[in-house]
Amino acid sequence: MWGPWRTGEVRVVVCPGAWLVVVGDCRADDHRVRADLRAAVHDNRWEPITRWPGSYLAIVLAGGRLTAFADLAGQHPLFFHPGPPFVFGTSAQATARRAGLGTRPDPVHVLADVFCAAAPVLTRGRTPLTGVRRLEAGESLRVSASGSWHVEPPSTPTGPSTPDWPGRLRAALSEAVAGRRAPLSADFSGGLDSTSVAFLAARDRAEPLPVFTYHHPDAPADDLAHALRNATPDLHLEVVHGTAATLPYQDLAAAPTTDLPDFAATTHARNRLRLARAAAAGSRVHLGGEGADALLVAPPAYLGDLARAGRVGALLDDTRAWARLRDDSPTRVLNRALRLGRTPMTRALRTLSHQLRHGHARQPEWVDAIAWWPAPGLEARWLTASARRTLADFVGDHAATAPDVAPTGVADLTAYHDLRRSGAVQRQLSELARPYGVWPQAPFLDNDVIRVCTERPAHQRAEGTAFKPLLRAALRDLVPEHALARRTKGNYLGEEYRGVRAAAPALRAALRASPLADLGLVEPAEVVASVDRAAAGAGAPFPALNRLLAYDLWLARL
Repeated sequence: MWGPWRTGEVRVVVCPGAWLVVVGDCRADDHRVRADLRAAVHDNRWEPITRWPGSYLAIVLAGGRLTAFADLAGQHPLFFHPGPPFVFGTSAQATARRAGLGTRPDPVHVLADVFCAAAPVLTRGRTPLTGVRRLEAGESLRVSASGSWHVEPPSTPTGPSTPDWPGRLRAALSEAVAGRRAPLSADFSGGLDSTSVAFLAARDRAEPLPVFTYHHPDAPADDLAHALRNATPDLHLEVVHGTAATLPYQDLAAAPTTDLPDFAATTHARNRLRLARAAAAGSRVHLGGEGADALLVAPPAYLGDLARAGRVGALLDDTRAWARLRDDSPTRVLNRALRLGRTPMTRALRTLSHQLRHGHARQPEWVDAIAWWPAPGLEARWLTASARRTLADFVGDHAATAPDVAPTGVADLTAYHDLRRSGAVQRQLSELARPYGVWPQAPFLDNDVIRVCTERPAHQRAEGTAFKPLLRAALRDLVPEHALARRTKGNYLGEEYRGVRAAAPALRAALRASPLADLGLVEPAEVVASVDRAAAGAGAPFPALNRLLAYDLWLARL
C-alpha cells in the first residue's frame, strides 16, 4: 500500500478465513463490514462487499485466492504487474518499482492517450508505464495462489426494480450527500451539478453551508451571475477571485509531482486557490459536482443507437431538435446518425487508422461527435512521421480484435469513458488537496448513484435537447426551480486564451525541450505554432495541448 492516507481512507478487516482492505470513501460502519465479510466467506459470494455506500477499492484474500473490485468510476485504481511474481498496488510507479520494472514510459500508450483520447478502447487496462496494467472502473481482478489471473468486465446494468427512475436517483443522491458527516463545504459554480449537491448538503444544518464560486474578473464567465441568483440564507457564499497568477499555463514547474499524468496540471494554481479557501473555512470534506455530465447527459452518439434500435420516431424528432439548436441541417444530422447505426467498431477503428496514416487533421464540428469517436483533430499535425505510423499500426491492430458493438450502445461506451475520466479528475484533485487537509469528494461518483443512473442505456437518458431531464425530475422541490432551469455550463475559454498568451514565452521554451520530442513522438515546432495561434486568439486544440503538457511534466520528473 502506498500513502499518505487520510483518516478512514484505508480500512483493514480480518475475520476467520479472509483478509480485507478497503481504500477510498467507504461509509459502511465496522459492524456491517465485518458481518458482510463473514457472510461472504461463508457463502463464497463476494458481491455484498461491493454494495456498501461510498466509492472505494476492495481487495480480499480468501481461500488462497486474491480478488479485487474497482469502484464504478475508477477513482481509486489498482495497478498490477502479472509477473511472475504478481505485484499490485495503489500507485502505478510504486508497483513498477516493486516489480523490478523501473519506470519506463510506454510510447504507444502515450501516443494513444494524447492523440486518441476519445477512443478509450485503445488504452483500456493499460498505463503509460511499461509492464504495469490497470484495473478499470467496475472491473474485478481474480488471482489464484499459483499466480494465474483474469479480469472480469463490469457487470451489465439491469433494469430498474421500480418505474420511478427519478425517485431512485433522488434517494441515492440524497443519501450520498447526507452520509458525509465531516465539516463540509461545497463548490457553487452556478451550474446545475454543484448547485444541486450544495443544496442537498445544506439541508437540516444548524448553520449555513460554506460554498465557493470561482470568478476571474479579467475573463468573466456567466457562472457568478447564476451563483448569486441561486444563493439563499442556507448558504454562506464566498467568491474566489482569480488573478494573473492563477490563469491556466502559469508556472507549470510548480505543478505537483503526480503518479500518473495530470491533465489538469495546467490549471493547478486555480485549483490550489479554491482548495486553500475551503481549508481556511474549516472544511475537511469539500463537495463538488464531478461525474454528473458523464451520468446524466446522453452523448450525441445516442442518435446512432436510436437508428440501430430502429426507433425511427424518436430518431427523427431528436435529429430535428438538435439541428435546430445547433443551426445545422437536419438531413446532415440524420445521415450521421444512420451511418453510425450501421458502422461496427472494427470499421471505425480501421477508418481512424487510415486517417492517422494519411495525416488527416481538421477542426472538429459538434456533429463529429455522432460517431464512435471524432476524426483526428488539428493536434495530429504535431506527430512525427514515425509516430504517426506507429499510432496508425496500433489502432489497426485493435481493429482485428474489437467487438462489433458496445454491450449496450455506442453512447454507453462514450459515457463509460467520460465517467472513467471524471474518476481520474477527482482522484488528481484529491491528491492535490492533501497538503490542505481537505478531502474533495463527488457524490455523483458514489457507486449507488452510478448504478441508478446507468441502469438504463444512455439513449433513454435523453429527451431531445432537454438538459439533464433525469436530474431535474429527481430534485424538483429540493433545489430551487430557477437553479434547475439553467441549460448552460460555465465557459472558461477566455481564461485559456488569456493564460496561454501570458505564458507563451515560457511554453515555447518548454516545448522546444519537450520530453515527448526526445522520444521522437512530436515535432516541437508544430506544437509551438499551435501555441502561437492560440496566443493570437485563433482556434487551438486546448484539451490536446493540456494532455501533451501534462505528459511532458510527468516524463521530465519520471
